[in-house]
Amino acid sequence: MSKSLQRTPLEEFINGFPLELSQRTMHAKLPVLFAGGDESHYWSMRTAEILPTAIIPKRTETMPLARRIMPEIGAIKAETEHFGTLTLNEFLARPDSFSQGYLVIHKGEIVFDAYPRMRPTDHHVWMSTAKPTASLLVELLINEGKIDEHAPLSDYIAEFKGTAWDNVTVNNTLNMATGLDVEDTSESRADPDSHPTRLYSAEFNLLYKGKVEHLIDVLADAEKECEPGEKFAYASAHTQALVCLVESLTGERWHQTFDRLVWSKMGVNAPLQVHTAPDGSALAHGVISSQLIDLARFGMLYTPSWNKTATEQVVSDETLKRIQDDVQTHELLMAGFDGPVFASYHGEVDAPTFISNSRQWDVLWPDNDMWKGGMMSQGLYVSPDKDLVVVYFGTNNHDHSVHRWARRIATSGLFS
Repeated sequence: MSKSLQRTPLEEFINGFPLELSQRTMHAKLPVLFAGGDESHYWSMRTAEILPTAIIPKRTETMPLARRIMPEIGAIKAETEHFGTLTLNEFLARPDSFSQGYLVIHKGEIVFDAYPRMRPTDHHVWMSTAKPTASLLVELLINEGKIDEHAPLSDYIAEFKGTAWDNVTVNNTLNMATGLDVEDTSESRADPDSHPTRLYSAEFNLLYKGKVEHLIDVLADAEKECEPGEKFAYASAHTQALVCLVESLTGERWHQTFDRLVWSKMGVNAPLQVHTAPDGSALAHGVISSQLIDLARFGMLYTPSWNKTATEQVVSDETLKRIQDDVQTHELLMAGFDGPVFASYHGEVDAPTFISNSRQWDVLWPDNDMWKGGMMSQGLYVSPDKDLVVVYFGTNNHDHSVHRWARRIATSGLFS
């Protein structure tokens, strides 16, 4: 951790932020915003003050979720990165966990919730936990027969014609195996000329070689690194390409399609904030904000209790089966930069129990449970078979132990 990184106990910010921190965050560079310090926390909670934001309103009356609290969930233990073995309650109680909210829903009922360092009504950025929102719209358009996932992406996006995307299929993109030089790694994020750096600069209205590039132009400029399908390369560029795919097909902004096909069907608590690039492109790879309970409602769309949070079924059995059947090989995932990272997050470095990634979900296990994580300790865990959803928010880039409870909760025997 950088010695200059300022990390105020998050309890001090529950009811608001000082003006000085707001001003400092407004002028912070990208590495500072994602470092996990005070500026990261302000940015996570106040993203709409910093980036252009499309608001997707509540379209349906809130569908309240019943409460059936199970205290035994808080007693489940996990080995943490820095604090030894702790129960979930003990970990969440530690100020140095920098955890803000944790919620478990079983069969459409809240069975555990804790908000140690935020208010339940606060909006918080999802980070990469948002990536399945992009894949879900693609899935819905596949269901409608409007997308052939085995066709090249350039068949649908005019700007990709004649580029390295010509031989990359929609399926390659869904599974982050395009063979392009877009992978997000520690090295690529630190390289001022890498594709990921250019992508994030375009999104945040920052200069690259004297000008602010258009997001679509940066995406189109990706270069071939290997054959499509040969390598897993976790990259937000893949998710943003899916956003372009949806916009090209529908002729409307991504957030408008998401509203029409997904959010308007949900009995959410509050509007969804979809943060955008300067050109209006939705940053669905991670820069979406909501209340924690509404992230959980999104997860519920993939469970049998979808009807407790939505007026109609959004995630069909066909869609869920594609996700479960399209799991990549374990070897492919673990050969990528982020495969071992995912194993570390779950405390499974030596013998990971998960199989691999699938269609913008980071990992699936043999029992079809699914998990998507986000930078600074966000997470969405869905078990369709157990009708279980686990979600959590935090601001911590230095200890990722919070990820370790979701799988343990699901396999605890409490929900067999």
